[in-house]
Amino acid sequence: MGIKKIIINIILKIANIFVLRCSIKQGQIAFISLESNQLESDLELIYQELKKENKYSLKMVLINYNKKSLINNFLYMLNCIKQIYVINTSKVVLITDNNYVISNFKRPGVKVIQVWHATGAIKKFGNAIKREYPIKNYDYVIANSDYWKQPYQEAFNVSEQGVIITGMPRVDHLVDPYYLTQAKARMYSRYPILKGKKVILYAPTFRGNIYQGFKTVDFDAQAVLNALGEEYVIIFKFHPLLLKTTLSDDSRVINMNHENTHDLFAVCDVLISDFSSIIFDYSLLNKPMCFFVPDLDEYIETLGCFVDYRRVMPGAICYNETQVIAALQGNKKYDIKAFRDMFFKYQDGHNTQRIVMFIDKLINTKN
Repeated sequence: MGIKKIIINIILKIANIFVLRCSIKQGQIAFISLESNQLESDLELIYQELKKENKYSLKMVLINYNKKSLINNFLYMLNCIKQIYVINTSKVVLITDNNYVISNFKRPGVKVIQVWHATGAIKKFGNAIKREYPIKNYDYVIANSDYWKQPYQEAFNVSEQGVIITGMPRVDHLVDPYYLTQAKARMYSRYPILKGKKVILYAPTFRGNIYQGFKTVDFDAQAVLNALGEEYVIIFKFHPLLLKTTLSDDSRVINMNHENTHDLFAVCDVLISDFSSIIFDYSLLNKPMCFFVPDLDEYIETLGCFVDYRRVMPGAICYNETQVIAALQGNKKYDIKAFRDMFFKYQDGHNTQRIVMFIDKLINTKN
């Protein structure tokens, strides 16, 4: 641990001594986000549902700045002090990222629910891989099906009973025909070029890490379009950690990094992805997929997967663009329903309500 981290840790320990003199507020629920200055996705949906109940005090701690500069390191430390106070005076805390403060300073009596920012996980993460600090002190993790019990126990250091199968809020609207109709209309309004076209969504995850930098594999979108013809359009969205903004100068290859991923699902005809968790979300629409993984063997060997990739994926596994073209031109059917049912216990659009019911139970249960 570097001197800077040692100093910050000492300051946080001192702050925690004073915070622990404060009592837990039984009706207080905290939302902690380390990637945005506003609540998004699952946390936002849960927050709004709890707000409608009007029974609890809802607190937020939000952070979204780069920690490399001196001033931002100082701001980050202040935010950690704020986290210590809000977390250790709340009865229930909801998080969507791994949280250093919780892993090191959470007091007994506070219940932490990890609402992970992915619907599932193909690639290993958390405590399942080498990391800067061990994840601990999480009480519960929200999951979509029993399949995730073992992976999430390993990744988040929780018991089997701590993996709660309610379903993730963010996928509720993917089984809502009204949402999908409205999303398609929004996309057609903003991008008239998509009308009447066969739309391919290319959405890969990242390679690398925070120490080595992040990257993606090279994908020749132009070659794919040239082979498929004028009736096709490729829209793409990269993982937020990737800075890449272009695949081709062709007007039929469109950057959608700023668009809502689920809106893109509504308008696309086929998904090309790799190890991204959006594969799980997309399976709820029962649309075709193929998987561009030229580095599959290396990826499995170096990082590892929580699923048997070659056996489970509901689409063609492609190692080059020629195989992608063949998969898109072919008509082979894959059992997407079996894949979907393996990873989603609930497909009824009521995941948010189930989580709120679970939170109600925690609030009303004495430690």
